[in-house]
Amino acid sequence: MTSSAEDLAGIFGEPAALTGRRTMHEFVHSTLRDAILDGQLTSGTRLVQSEIAATLRVSTTPVREALRDLAAEGLIRLDPHRGGIVRELDLTELEEIYRLRVVLEPEALRLAWPHLTDELIDQVEELHHRIQAAESAADFTHLNSEFHGAVYDLSDAPRLLGILENLTATWVMYVSASLIQDKENQERASVGHSEILNALRTRDLDAAIAATIDHLAITKRTLEAALTP
Repeated sequence: MTSSAEDLAGIFGEPAALTGRRTMHEFVHSTLRDAILDGQLTSGTRLVQSEIAATLRVSTTPVREALRDLAAEGLIRLDPHRGGIVRELDLTELEEIYRLRVVLEPEALRLAWPHLTDELIDQVEELHHRIQAAESAADFTHLNSEFHGAVYDLSDAPRLLGILENLTATWVMYVSASLIQDKENQERASVGHSEILNALRTRDLDAAIAATIDHLAITKRTLEAALTP
């Protein structure tokens, strides 16, 4: 499926003015990423550089750079026709990422645990409140990644964090799809974040690990049936 210029104009609306230090590349990247995660650019949609550039009133250079970044994040596939295709969700991939995350994230928590501070927990709580107020799947997934990453970053394990970052980049598509599939999932995730936050406050590592695994399972349970052939 190809998005025409008219389709893109309907999705993106009137291009917003650049503010602060936001570059053209960042503007195009965030616009496309949000449209994918909000379900406006659906799986299989072909993204044509020239059409995106015309709709967003930019040159093709920042569009090409943004598409390259989105491909690196696992949100699209580049094609030989100077564009990209929004990746389709895959049950095998969902299950593989889930299996890896339930092994690696508890380890990241264990490594981070000795370095927890009240200040860091306050930051996580602030992110929790922002997640509760999120009005779109794109905003939710972005803040959700920040919520978990804030703790994992304490682990001082760059290779482990690099692997988790790669897994999370692709996982966000599944998280956003699960939110669109079941509107109650945002509330379920919020409960899970509260449990993780309580475990951080009480310094209960086992509870934090259990809550994290339960939290990851929300996305897996929601999409398993939808993605089963």
